[in-house]
Amino acid sequence: MSEPGPRLRSLGTWTKRETMFIVIIERALQLLQAESGLPESECDLNRRLYFELLKASRDLYPQDPVPPMMECNNQPDPDDQARATREHKRPDFQWCYLDKYELDPERSSRQFTVECKRLGAPRKESWIFNSNYVTNGICRFRDPVWGYGQRFPSGAMVGYWQSMELVHVLKEVNDEAARNTIPDIIPRGKQKLGIHFSEHSFDRSFPISPFRLWHLWIDLRTTTIRNRGSALSQADF
Repeated sequence: MSEPGPRLRSLGTWTKRETMFIVIIERALQLLQAESGLPESECDLNRRLYFELLKASRDLYPQDPVPPMMECNNQPDPDDQARATREHKRPDFQWCYLDKYELDPERSSRQFTVECKRLGAPRKESWIFNSNYVTNGICRFRDPVWGYGQRFPSGAMVGYWQSMELVHVLKEVNDEAARNTIPDIIPRGKQKLGIHFSEHSFDRSFPISPFRLWHLWIDLRTTTIRNRGSALSQADF
């Protein structure tokens, strides 16, 4: 049987992996920003980001190239006696690795979960990007039905920042967070090469709580080409 709660050496391994994945995301977003003719929809941007994540992983960590998985279901939790609803949900990206310090093999799989959303002025009244970032993004790490990052202490969100000034986007996101009893996301340092960092922590009803969520927003206001050739739907988000 596993020891109660996360083991100290396992937590140390998680911290190292968390740093590794955040650095990879940052580099991949910089590579994405340098591309021309970027699409507008979230699904298409995610697909382009996937390939940049592969490049960044191999460039930065050639001795430990752990590839991300795109749109794979949440992995089973050993504490669930049967298939849970959350196992039908699909985060945008996950990194999985085996923790050699975990004594229980059934608990040895670790997943760092990443969800992506668009930011900026809404394209239609029924889908408000900055509100959606919270209700269909951040909240999925807190809602047990979605259970993103369940059993792990942190995860990340990518924001495809396509319009509006940063101060206004941040205000609208934090206003929506307050309406959902979620603490404000707090900027971390200055924007770096078009990437804006922030983070916050919040409580949730399932392990691990409190949970830390990183936010990396990529400034695409001058690089995204409006792709009007295909009809957009909520499936694009």
